[in-house]
Amino acid sequence: MNGNGMKKTAAILAAAMAMACASPAYAFPFGWGKKAESTAEKTEYAFIYQETEIKVDGEAAPVLKALGTPVKTFEQDSCAYQGKDKIYTYPGFELGVYPLGGMDRISSVYIIDDTVSTPEGIKCGSTVEDVIKAYGKGYEEQFGVYRYVLGNSELSIYTTNKVVDAIEYQIAPVK
Repeated sequence: MNGNGMKKTAAILAAAMAMACASPAYAFPFGWGKKAESTAEKTEYAFIYQETEIKVDGEAAPVLKALGTPVKTFEQDSCAYQGKDKIYTYPGFELGVYPLGGMDRISSVYIIDDTVSTPEGIKCGSTVEDVIKAYGKGYEEQFGVYRYVLGNSELSIYTTNKVVDAIEYQIAPVK
């Protein structure tokens, strides 16, 4: 990743952490599970990596155990809770974690390159047309960011010139 890409990643992660800090704790009703059920209608967006389903606000410990040792980690004092916010970097994505009620919970999943994709097949390098075909027209777009909300999860697709640069799963803002 070049210097501009790292700056963009850092800016987006900072925005995600700030958003998590501004969200009240009662806005996080998700759980965590292994292997998505394909027959059930989706009630939230989830990322799947090597058969591990990762849902925002799910308990982080079983996900971290299933994912194994990260490539790198970063932590800082949480601005909203007692403890540390953490970023775990794995091949192709970063997992954001925050402390709540004595346990770490997942705040975000940030896809950073084209080696991984969403369960719907969208990855860095996909086109906006691919995104709309996969997720439909129920999005809000601002400055090349396409936001889809399902339940209390938000899927943000970051684009430049109608091509996907990054993908982020996060807790949807409370309206």
